[in-house]
Amino acid sequence: MAYKGEVSMSLRYTWLVPAMVIGLLGCSGPEVRYDFDAKADFSGYRSYGWRAAPGGPPGRSGEFDNAIMNGRVKRAVQAELAARGFTEGPGATPDFLVTYYPIITGSWSHQPRVGLGLGMGPVGMGFAAPVGARRRELSGSIVLEVQDFKSGSVVWKATADGALQSTDSPEEADAAVTAAVRSMLKKFPPKAN
Repeated sequence: MAYKGEVSMSLRYTWLVPAMVIGLLGCSGPEVRYDFDAKADFSGYRSYGWRAAPGGPPGRSGEFDNAIMNGRVKRAVQAELAARGFTEGPGATPDFLVTYYPIITGSWSHQPRVGLGLGMGPVGMGFAAPVGARRRELSGSIVLEVQDFKSGSVVWKATADGALQSTDSPEEADAAVTAAVRSMLKKFPPKAN
């Protein structure tokens, strides 16, 4: 015979494992890739400015390319660069320029299908029809580029794939973008060989 306390205890642990798995999957974050010019001298960088993305890269979309998201990314970059000792140089000639742009990729969701088949021996025939509506699912990446102010060359670049996602609240979006930018700028400036 089970007591009420024993039943509720086992029910508590029944949802614990799935909740932990979902929590760990949610913490995985975006995939971040880096590239930089190994011949560039990053040691003199102290101040930065902003450079608008020239004409926009392929895959750019209005879905995440909006003033709110742009402001969110810019604030995250400013905070992370300030934490690393870089200053935003208004009016002064900066050492490097930062460019941000989103890249959006889309795919169609898979639809469940219902089928009916009839056959005998090696001969058969069937029919399948989609159930429900297809949806376009968007995924957005943050791209940051650093351009040397004097040479005009792009010397560092990072991409966080999947960093821009639809969220239920602005607070969740702020947290996701901040975490992605922090992860991107973790390797800026690159360590000298």
